[in-house]
Amino acid sequence: MHTNDTTINILVADDETATRHMITQYLKKKGYTVFEAADGFEAFTAIIDQTINIAIIDWMMPGMNGLELCRKIRDYQKGPYIFIIMLTAKTKNNELIEGFEAGVDEYVHKPLNLQELMARIHVGARIVGLERKLLEKQRELTNNNQMKNKFIGIVAHDLRNPLISIRGFSELLIKDSQNFTSEQNEFLDIIHTTSRNMLAMINDLLDISRIESGNMLLDLQPGALKVMILERIQIVSLQAAKKHITIHKDLSTIPEIVFDHHRMGQAVDNLVTNAIKFSPSGSNVYIKLKKVKSNVHFDVTDEGPGIPQEEQHLLFSEFHRLSVRPTGGETSTGLGLTIAKKIIEAHNGKIEFESREGRGSTFRLILPLVAEPAQSLFENPV
Repeated sequence: MHTNDTTINILVADDETATRHMITQYLKKKGYTVFEAADGFEAFTAIIDQTINIAIIDWMMPGMNGLELCRKIRDYQKGPYIFIIMLTAKTKNNELIEGFEAGVDEYVHKPLNLQELMARIHVGARIVGLERKLLEKQRELTNNNQMKNKFIGIVAHDLRNPLISIRGFSELLIKDSQNFTSEQNEFLDIIHTTSRNMLAMINDLLDISRIESGNMLLDLQPGALKVMILERIQIVSLQAAKKHITIHKDLSTIPEIVFDHHRMGQAVDNLVTNAIKFSPSGSNVYIKLKKVKSNVHFDVTDEGPGIPQEEQHLLFSEFHRLSVRPTGGETSTGLGLTIAKKIIEAHNGKIEFESREGRGSTFRLILPLVAEPAQSLFENPV
C-alpha cells in the first residue's frame, strides 16, 4: 500500500528542547507538518486544537507524563485515530505492558535513532491510511444506502396506487359473484389475495424506507394499550381461524400510556401474524399483557418450529429470510420484525425473544409506562 505520509500531521511532545527540535527539524525536512509541545499539558491542548494523526510522546515529562497523556488522549479521542509512539529508556516488560494498556502503539527506545523513529512513523502512516480508506468506504456505503432508500420509496409509492385499485375493483367484482362462473370467481379470489399480499409488501418497503430516512413522524397520544391489542387480534382472528389456530388472551388492564396508535398496532400485528404464519394448523397462540414494575410487557407465544440458534442473530435484519417457512404458504418481505423493532425503540422500548428449535417462540414488547419517546429515528414528517 502506498500512503502519502506527508499528508499526516505529527505532534512531538518532549520537555528536552534539543531532542524536540531535532525530531521536528528532521520531520519537516521530510515534508511533514509538525506541532511541538514542551510538556503533557501543551500536548493535550494541541490534540484538542489541531488534527493530529501521529503523536510522538516522551514518557518522562513534568506535570503530566507521557503515560498520563496517553490515557487522556484515549479517553478524549472522538475523531480519527491518533497513532502514539512513545519515546522511552524503559525496557522492563511490566512497564512496557503498562504503556500498551494505556494506549501506546509503538515504542522507540532512547538513545534515539531517527531511522528507527522514521520506520515507526511509516507504520503509523499505514494505520492512518487504512482508517481513511475505511471512512471513505463508510461514507460511500452511507450514500449508497440513502440512494437505495430513495429508490425503494419511489418505486414502492408508484406501485402502491395501482395495487390499491386492483384490490378495490376485485373486491367489487367478488361482491357481484353471482354474475360469474365458479372458475371466474376463483380467478377473482386469486387476484384479490395476490394484490392484497403485494400491497402489504409494498407498505413494508415504504415503511422501512421512511424509517431509515428519518421521515416517519410519531403521533403520540395517551391511550389504552389493551383496547388497541384487542382490536388488532380481532382483525387477524379470521387468518387464525383458517388454520384452526386458537388464540388465548390474558390481557391485564393497565394504566394508559402515551403511544402512536397506528404504529404500535403495526408492531403488535407483526408479532401476532408472525405467530399465526409460523404455527401449524390446530395449534395455539398465547397473548399476554401485564404490568411489570415500571414497564408494560406484551408477550406473543406460539407452538411453531422455533428459530434455529445459528439464525437467531438475523431475526431483526432487513430482507433476511430464515430457513423456517410459513406453514400455510403465506408471503413475507423479511421486514416485519425490523419495522416492529424500530417502532418499539422509537417509543423507548425494546423487543426480546426466546426460541428453542421444535418448541416454539415467545416475542416480548417491553414499553415504559412513562417515558419520553426516542424520536431521533423519526425526525421529519412524511
